[in-house]
Amino acid sequence: MPNAVAQGCNRHLKINTNSSRYGVSERKVRALVGKKVQQYTLIIQATDMEGNPTYGLSNTATAVITVTDVNDNPPEFTAMTFYGEVPENRVDIIVANLTVTDKDQPHTPAWNAVYRISGGDPAGRFAIQTDPNSNDGLVTVVKPIDFETNRMYVLTVAAENQVPLAKGIQHPPQSTATVSVTVIDVNENPYFAPNPKIIRQEEGLHAGTMLTTFTAQDPDRYMQQNIRYTKLSDPANWLKVDPVNGQITTIAVLDRESPNVKNNIYNATFLASDNGIPPMSGTGTLQIYLLDINDNAPQVLPQEAETCETPDPNSINITALDYDIDPNAGPFAFDLPLSPVTIKRNWTITRLNGDFAQLNLKIKFLEAGIYEVPIIITDSGNPPKSNISILRVKVCQCDSNGDCTDVDRIVGAGLGTGAIIAILLCIIILLILVLMFVVWMKRRDKERQAKQLLIDPEDDVRDNILKYDEEGGGEEDQVSNVLNL
Repeated sequence: MPNAVAQGCNRHLKINTNSSRYGVSERKVRALVGKKVQQYTLIIQATDMEGNPTYGLSNTATAVITVTDVNDNPPEFTAMTFYGEVPENRVDIIVANLTVTDKDQPHTPAWNAVYRISGGDPAGRFAIQTDPNSNDGLVTVVKPIDFETNRMYVLTVAAENQVPLAKGIQHPPQSTATVSVTVIDVNENPYFAPNPKIIRQEEGLHAGTMLTTFTAQDPDRYMQQNIRYTKLSDPANWLKVDPVNGQITTIAVLDRESPNVKNNIYNATFLASDNGIPPMSGTGTLQIYLLDINDNAPQVLPQEAETCETPDPNSINITALDYDIDPNAGPFAFDLPLSPVTIKRNWTITRLNGDFAQLNLKIKFLEAGIYEVPIIITDSGNPPKSNISILRVKVCQCDSNGDCTDVDRIVGAGLGTGAIIAILLCIIILLILVLMFVVWMKRRDKERQAKQLLIDPEDDVRDNILKYDEEGGGEEDQVSNVLNL
C-alpha cells in the first residue's frame, strides 16, 4: 500500500504506546473500512528514551491489515412495484426483471441475492431465478396461464442474501416488492368434448338419417368468433357434417361387415375451425359402434369339393360362412332343394352339428365330371335368413387309396371333355399357323435371292430406269421396249 494510504490511516488508528504490545481497535477497523479500502499497510516506529530524538534509539516495522467484508448490507429493490406481461398458455418465458442494489462486495455470498415469491401465486405458476452476473431476479412462467380464468397476477416477492446479515446490523434481513403480471389473451384451439364421442347404432341405417350432433367448444369466451365444421376422415364415405351446427347425417347405408369397421367400431374424424386471428382449429373423432342385424345370408364353405364315383370311401364335410355375428349366425340348418329332382336322387346331406354337415353320394355310382350341388343353408337370426349356395363337386375315378387319378384331376380342375378337346384344337391350329408363317418366310427369302442374281453389279442402276410418255402400257409394250433397248 502506498505511504499516502499509510499516512491517511493515522486518522483512524491509535497506537497505544503505553502497552507492551501494540494493537488496533476492532471497532475502529470496522469503522474505517467504509467499503472503500480492503487493505492497510502501516509503518510503526518504536523509540526508547521516551522518544528523545537526541539520545533515544528507534526502529520501524510494517503492519499489513486486511479488512474482510461481512454481510452488513441487505439487498434493496430499486422499485416498489415491477410490471410484466405474458401471453396465455406460454411457459418458460421471462415476464419481469427485478433489480436490487447491495453495498457489499460484488459476487460474494454477502452480495448474491436469493428471490422467492411470498404471496399471490397459490398454484405455483411462477418462479424467480437469479442472474449470476447482474444479480437481477428473473420472473418466469412455469405452468400455463389461462386468460379466461385470471387476467392479472399480483405477486409479493422478497430478496435476501445467500448468507445472513452480520450480528449487530440493524437493517431488516430482506427487501420486499410487488410484481404485477398482465395476462394477454390469444386465440386458442377449439376442442371437442368428449373426444372421442361414442354412439351406438344398428347397421343398415338408410341414407339421410341424422345420427348425432358433434360440436366443439371455443375456450376464447371474450372473443366473438364463429366455428365451422368439415370432415377430415370418413373411410367408407358414409357421413356428412353440417358446417354450421355440426349435425352428422348418413349419406350411405352403414354396414358392420365393411372392411372399414374394426371390432364393430367405425371411426370418422372432423375438424372445427374458428375465424380468429390467426385462425385456429381442433379435431374430434366420432366412433360409431355398429350393432349387428341379420343382413347376410350364410354361404357354403368350401365352395369346391372332390369325391369318388362311388359312395365309399369318400364323403364331403361342409360348413357355413356367415359375415354376421351371434345371434345372427350359427347354428345353421343344412338341406337339399326339391328341384331339380336329380339332386336328392343323387345326393344326401346329414347335419353333424350346428356348424357342420356331411354330403354323400346316395346312388352306388355317378359318372366322373363336374356337378353343381345346390345346398340350402339357414342361419339362426330373428328372422332367420336362408340362401341357396352352390357347391361344385368334382366326381372322379379313384385309385385303391380313394384318390383321384391324374386324368380325372384335369377334369376335376374344372375342365370337361369338350373343353379339353377345344383346347387341343386351338393348339393344333396355332401350330399350323406357325408352320405356314415359317414356309412363307423361307419362300420370301428365296425370291429375294433370285432377284439379286438377275442384277449385274457392273451395270448402272440408272440404265434400267425406263421413262414412258404414254399411260397404260401393258406387259407387251414393256417387253417390246426392252427389246428395242
